[in-house]
Amino acid sequence: MFVQCVILLVSFSSYSSGFLFDDLVSKLDSQVCYGDLGCFGTAPPFRGVERPVDLLPKSPAEIQVGFWLHTRSNPINTAAQILQVNDTSSLSSSHFDASKETKFIVHGFTHNGNRQWLQNMCSEFLKKDDMNVIIVDWGHGSGVPYTQATANTRVVGALMAKMIKQLVTVGADLNRVHIIGHSLGAHIAGYAGERLDKLGRISGLDPADPYFQGTDTRVRLDPTDAQFVDVIHTDSSSILQLGMGAMQALGHVDFYPNGGVNQPGCQKGAFDKITHTVWNAVTQLDIIAAEGAVACSHERSYVLFTESINSNCPFRAYPCTGSKEFEAGHCLECSGDGCSEMGYKAINNTGRGSLYLDTAGASPFCDFHYLLNISGKNNFDGILSVTLQGSKGSSSPITLMQKNEVHTANHLISKFFKVNKDIGDVTGLTLHYEKTGNLLSGWAYPDDWQLLGLALYNAETKQTTRCSVYGKTVSNHQSASFQC
Repeated sequence: MFVQCVILLVSFSSYSSGFLFDDLVSKLDSQVCYGDLGCFGTAPPFRGVERPVDLLPKSPAEIQVGFWLHTRSNPINTAAQILQVNDTSSLSSSHFDASKETKFIVHGFTHNGNRQWLQNMCSEFLKKDDMNVIIVDWGHGSGVPYTQATANTRVVGALMAKMIKQLVTVGADLNRVHIIGHSLGAHIAGYAGERLDKLGRISGLDPADPYFQGTDTRVRLDPTDAQFVDVIHTDSSSILQLGMGAMQALGHVDFYPNGGVNQPGCQKGAFDKITHTVWNAVTQLDIIAAEGAVACSHERSYVLFTESINSNCPFRAYPCTGSKEFEAGHCLECSGDGCSEMGYKAINNTGRGSLYLDTAGASPFCDFHYLLNISGKNNFDGILSVTLQGSKGSSSPITLMQKNEVHTANHLISKFFKVNKDIGDVTGLTLHYEKTGNLLSGWAYPDDWQLLGLALYNAETKQTTRCSVYGKTVSNHQSASFQC
C-alpha cells in the first residue's frame, strides 16, 4: 500500500493521471534509434531505483518539436518565425542574427510554447537587449503520462543540440548561447548541453524531481552540461507535500529562495494544494488557475527569473549550510566562494555552491536583508516591531519579537528581517513595544524598556548603521523614534 501511495503522489505531483498499465509491463533494456540523433535505451543509468519504470522516447515526428524565433524585428506580439532542423534556409530567411546572443526557453510537463510565462520571459529578454530568443515548443510530447514525457525529454534535448549546431554553422558563437529550462525543460537543457562542446550557459528553473533526483549525471542536469549552470530551486518539498522540484544541487551555483520550498503567497501543505486546485477548477472553470494552485511554488522559479532580467533589485543570495541557519541571520557575509545575484545576472558574479535568499510573495519579489542587534537595561517580554526610515522612503512595520518571547537585561538580541523595497541609506527607525506578560509574571517585566544600544546591518550594502538609543526608553503601547 505504501508503494502504491508513493506512485500515486509522484503521478499527481506531475499532474499525471497515473502510470498506465502498459508502462509497468514495458520491456527492460530495449532501445530505439532515430537517425543522426542516435539511439535511446532503457538500460541503466536510465533505469534504476529512482526511475523503476523507464519508457522509450517517442519519435521526433510524434513529438513535433518547434523552434519559434522572436527578435526585436518580430517581437512577441507578432508572429514567430519557425526554424527548421536540417533546413538552413529557414535561418537565412528569418531575422536570426548570428552576431547576437541567443536564448532558448524550454517549458516543462503538460505545458506548450503558447504558455504566457514563455511570452513574458521572451519580452523581457528583448527589452533587455537586441538578441535572438527561441521558444522551444514540445507540447506534443510533454503530456501525460509523466513517465512518457520524461522519456521524450531525451529526444527534445537531442533536437535542440542539432538546432544549435546548425546555428553555429551560420556563424553563431556557442559561448553566447543560453538555454533556460523549467522543470523537465531544465533536464532537456542538460541533454542538449552534453551533446555540445562548451555551451555557454544553462539556467535550470526548479528542475523536476521525480525520476531525476539522485540519478546519474547522464540522466539529469549537471555542471558539466555548460560552461556555467545556475539553478533556482523553489518547490523542493517532499513528494508527500506534492513538491515537484529537486532539492539536490545540480549546477555551479544553486539558489534556494525562501529555503527552496514553499514560496510566500503559495499554498504549503498537500491538503491545501489539492483543496485550492479543486476550488479553482470548479469556481473559475480554468484549468490554468487550477494547475497554478498546486504548482504555485514550482512555477515561481520562472517568475523570479523573468523579473530578474530587467529589475534593479540585486536578488543577493548568500552562502549558507541550510535554510534554518540563514533565517537565523547567521549567513549574511559573502565569505568563501562569495555571494551571487539570483537569476539573469548570476553569470556576472563569482558566487558558487548553495546560496540562500528571501523573496516576497508577490511582485516586486525583491527583498532586502537586515540584521538588527539591540540590547536593553531591563527584562523584556513583549511584541516588538520596527519601521525603518531611509533616504528613499520608509518600510512597513516589521514584527521582530512575538508574544511571550522573553529576553533578559543586558542580553544582546539579534533579529533577522526583510524589507520589500529599497529604502536607501537608513536615517532613522521607530520601535513599537507591546508588553505581553500575564498577571502572574507581569511584575517581572516593567512597562518601560530601557535601551542600551542598537546597530542595524544591511546585508546588501554591507553597511552597519548605529542609532542613538543609549539610555532612552520605549514605553508599553507606545512608539519611539530614533535618529541613526
